[in-house]
Amino acid sequence: MACAMNAEAPAVPVFARRPGFVSGLRSLLRGFGFLLGHPRSWPLAAVPLLVLLALATALSTVAVLWLPGIVGGLVGPATSTWTTVGTAALKALSIVAAMVLSLVVAFGLAQPLSGPALEGLIRLQEKHLGAPERPPTRFWLDIWRSLQSLLLGYALGLPLLAVLFVVSLLFPPAAIVTTPLKIMVLAFTLAWDLCDYPLTVRGLPVSERFRVLARYRGAVFGFGVALALVSFLPCALFLCLPAGVAGAGRLIWQIDQFERTQGSAATP
Repeated sequence: MACAMNAEAPAVPVFARRPGFVSGLRSLLRGFGFLLGHPRSWPLAAVPLLVLLALATALSTVAVLWLPGIVGGLVGPATSTWTTVGTAALKALSIVAAMVLSLVVAFGLAQPLSGPALEGLIRLQEKHLGAPERPPTRFWLDIWRSLQSLLLGYALGLPLLAVLFVVSLLFPPAAIVTTPLKIMVLAFTLAWDLCDYPLTVRGLPVSERFRVLARYRGAVFGFGVALALVSFLPCALFLCLPAGVAGAGRLIWQIDQFERTQGSAATP
């Protein structure tokens, strides 16, 4: 694994300390530090929010323009004051529901559609750290890889979270066990989602990406805990997405350099 990750890495100082929980925990803050200190990253960092706003606006506009006519056609002509009021209320409720659904869909699609920009952040971060420049990839491939990472992480994490939720609902005393387990599952799911960007840019297959994160699960868990804490604030995790991706890039670079300078003898 070390050879696969470090074949092109430049000479760097020796990293004597293995990246652990604290390194992962600090990575999100360092991601923010990178964005604040590098104005060139700001246009790329703004892309997820711009995509979200564009999608939400477009879908909501379609709902406002089309739903009243569709609802009116289904209800039929008003025959009394009450039916007129009821039809108007039904139209308003359908528009509100459609706008909420539009926002949910926009949140779901904004990250994968921003894949090229997020991978661009990884490349800027690695350039700042002195890593070799990665070969460019096609626009649609970046989107597909971002979507693949998102789906894979949540396909594994969401069922586990659902099981833990059901267990705690049916047997409330189990919450003393299920609550920390939920945090652990959420932390690893979020960490996988963002750490997959720098690993994918390196060209590693999915199986190798899993092995890298498993070998440094302490650091990955620390990074995931920072993301999980942010996720408790509404919409905060999405707004922190660029900083999270930059932080993931730095964390994977630390792992990369530790393995290069210490070798397999330092890794259990």
